[in-house]
Amino acid sequence: MHRILLKDATLVGERILKGDLLIENDRIAKMGGTIAAPADTEIIDCHELIALPGLIDPHVHMREPGSPQKATIRSESRAAVLGGVTSVMEMPNTSPSTTTMERVREKQEIASRDCVCNSAFYLGAAGDNLDDIRSADITQVAGIKVYMGSTTGSLLVDREEALLKTFEAAPCLIMTHCEDTALINARLKDAKERYGDDLPYSLHGLIRSREACLKSTRLAVALALETHKQLQVAHISTREEVALLTALATGSVKERQISGEACLPHLFFSEAEYGRLKGYLKCNPAVKTEADRRAIVSAVRQGVLTTIGTDHAPHEKAVKVGPYTRTASGLPAVQFLLPALLELWSRRELTLEEIVRATSRNVAERYALKDRGLLKEGYFADIALVNPVKSFTVTEESLASLCRWSPFEGHTFPSAVVHTVVSGRLKVRNGSLCSDEAGQPLYFDRV
Repeated sequence: MHRILLKDATLVGERILKGDLLIENDRIAKMGGTIAAPADTEIIDCHELIALPGLIDPHVHMREPGSPQKATIRSESRAAVLGGVTSVMEMPNTSPSTTTMERVREKQEIASRDCVCNSAFYLGAAGDNLDDIRSADITQVAGIKVYMGSTTGSLLVDREEALLKTFEAAPCLIMTHCEDTALINARLKDAKERYGDDLPYSLHGLIRSREACLKSTRLAVALALETHKQLQVAHISTREEVALLTALATGSVKERQISGEACLPHLFFSEAEYGRLKGYLKCNPAVKTEADRRAIVSAVRQGVLTTIGTDHAPHEKAVKVGPYTRTASGLPAVQFLLPALLELWSRRELTLEEIVRATSRNVAERYALKDRGLLKEGYFADIALVNPVKSFTVTEESLASLCRWSPFEGHTFPSAVVHTVVSGRLKVRNGSLCSDEAGQPLYFDRV
C-alpha cells in the first residue's frame, strides 16, 4: 500500500476546511480533521499550504508527433505538473493529424511512457473522416475537435454543408475553434495595403476580429441546436460571444447543451500588452480589449464559461520574433495557469472556489470524467499544493516547456505551486520535479 499524508493543509473541497488528507495508492482515503498516519506513510507538512484539486486543462498542444523541435509529450507534461496541472487533454492538429482512433492510440502509447500527468486526446474533424468520427470510442477520446477557422495545422472544416455532416456524425461533445477565415483574410488584405509587410502587432485583434469570432460562434451554436449535439466553444475572446452564450446558459454543467471555455491569454492579458510582448502574445483567436477580458472573467464567475484551459501552444522562439505576418500564433502557458489564476484571486477578480470550479470540477463534469475534479474521499488523488504568499519571478531557467520562452518571463507571481500529486504519486516536491513516472490515461464515463 502506497500512502501519503498531507498534514494540516487548508483543503478546498466541497467546502474549505483545515485538516489532514490521506492518500492510499491512487485515491483519497480520508480527509478532514486529524488523521493518524499508518505505518510506512510519507508525511508532508502542509500547514502553510492550500490544497486544491489538481487542474484539468482541456486544451493543450504538445506537438507530438511531428514537431519535436517545438515540444514533446514528455516536456510539456513536466511543465504541466510543475504548475499544478495534473491532467491534460491534447489537441489533434499534430503531424499527422489525429483523425482516426489508430492515431489516438499511437498518442496514448507515447503518453503511457512519457506523460508525467494524466492525459487524453481529441479526435480531429477533417471533413473526410466522418466514419472515423461516428465510430470513435467515446470512453477514450476527450471530444471531437472542429476547426471552423484556419489556424496552426492543416485541419479545417469551414463549409457549412461539411460542418453539418460533422456535427451530425459526432458521438460525443464537440469542441470548436470559431473564427471566420474569409473575414480574417479580408482584414489582413486591408492591413497589408495600408502598412505593407510592417504590420504592428496591435492590429492582431482587429485582423482576427471580434466579428470573425462572433460570426463563426453563431454558426456553431446554430449547428449544435439543429443537430442536438453538445458543444463547447473553445477560447472565447469577446464580450459579444459571452452575451450569446449567456442566453444559452441553462442546466447543469454536465447536461448543458452549449457552453464555452475561457483560456488563460484572454483571462490575463489585453491588447495593451502587444507593444511590450509583440509576437510572444500572438495567438488565435487574438487577445482583445480590457473590456473583453473583464467580460470573460465575469463569465467564468457566473458559470457562463464553464471551463478554463490554456490553449498551451509552444513554438520555437525563432518563429515568434520578426514581422507580424511571418510569426507563428500560439503561446506556452500550462506551467503558469494556476499561478496566473491565483494572481487574479489576489486581485479579487476570482475566488478560490470559482477557480476550482472552472479548472477542475466543471471540467470533470463537462467531459464526464469519473471520480476526478474534487478533493473528496474515494476520488483520484490529483492535488496541487500552493503557498499563497510565496512570490516568484519567471526566468528562462525556470521554464520547463521545450521551446524555452514565455510571455510571463520576468513577471512576478504572488503565489507558487509547492507540491503536485498525480493519481496518488508525488510528482513535484518543493517546486522541483521529483518523479518522471507516467500518469494515468483519462477515461470518459459516457453512455
